[in-house]
Order: sequence, then structure tokens, then C-alpha cells
Amino acid sequence: MINILKKIKKYSLKKQILLGIGAIFLLLLIYVGILWIRLPSYIDITSQRYIQSSKIYDRTGKVLLYEFSGDQKRTVVSQEDIPDIARKAVLAIEDHNFYNHGAIEPRSIARAVIYDFIHPGELQGGSTITQQLARNAFLTTKKTIDRKISEIVLSYKLERIYTKDQILTMYLNQIPYGLQIYGIESASQSYFGKSAKNLDLAQA
Repeated sequence: MINILKKIKKYSLKKQILLGIGAIFLLLLIYVGILWIRLPSYIDITSQRYIQSSKIYDRTGKVLLYEFSGDQKRTVVSQEDIPDIARKAVLAIEDHNFYNHGAIEPRSIARAVIYDFIHPGELQGGSTITQQLARNAFLTTKKTIDRKISEIVLSYKLERIYTKDQILTMYLNQIPYGLQIYGIESASQSYFGKSAKNLDLAQA
């Protein structure tokens, strides 16, 4: 060990810095590899199920009488039942470049880091819709480096399995909309008394 340290000291400052960066990069690769194995597999991801509310209808099957929601009030809808205006509204607010980037958006992350550094205490997110889906479906909202790296690794897994349209649909069925309301359909029913497919532009 002492001999190794002596050899490192003989290197120029530039070489020492490059060695340090290389060592950090190698450790990061090993860490990401461990996370890749530890986090949900492709099978676990594809078998993931939404927690939905239990519903009781009248004899016609059209009038909802009771809804038992537990911790999450949610009704899952298909891509066809989510209007284009609602999808575009979410993209405009959350991730306008969603269809043009991969699992992460480096520019958004860099912008968020710079903003957080300049404005301490005012955290700005740089997560893509895929990252938000990974966090809400499989992880926690706890702000730690470990969770952030796990979120990125899971995002790459999601984008290898699903199309962008599928990811956006899952996102809209997964995310919280306040109180115990989850997913766009339950949000639409709770706030506007109508199905998501009938939302107008202002409501979307």
C-alpha cells in the first residue's frame, strides 16, 4: 500500500487528478451495476399492478353507488381513454421534450443543479416523466443520492421495455393528484365529475 502511494506521488498533478477521476468513475460503475441487479427486474416491472379502488354499481352497471379506496383512490384507463389535450397539457408542464430524449434529460438535470445552487432551499426538479414514473411506481419520494441513482437506473429499464406512449399512459394512471387521488381518471371524476376522456382544454 505504501509503495502504491509513493508511486502515485511521483505522478504529476494532472495525472493524479485523472487517476482520481478514473477511480471515482470505476466505483460509480460498480455501484450502478449492483443497483441494476438489486432493483426490480424486467419481469417484476412488467408484472407491476396498480392499486385500484373497489367499486359497487347499481343493477345497470352504469351508476356508481359506493367506492372503497383505502390509501389510493384510482381507476386505471387505457391510452385511448385519455384525450390528446390532456396528454399535451401534462407534457407542456412536466416534460415538453419527452418524445425527443431518452430516460433522462441531462440539460434539465444540469439546469436544476445550477438553480438549486444559486437558490438554496428552493429545489427545482429535473426529472423526466420516465424518472417520475420509476419513482412513484417502485421507489420512495425521499430525497437521497441513492434513490436518485436508483431512479435513473430504473428509468433506463422502463425505456427498454415500453414505448413512450405506454410510459406516458402508465404515468398518467400512476401519479398522485392530491389527497388520496391517484391517476387522471380518478382526478377527473373527483374534481370535475366526469370521465377523463371528456375533459375539455381548460380542465386538462
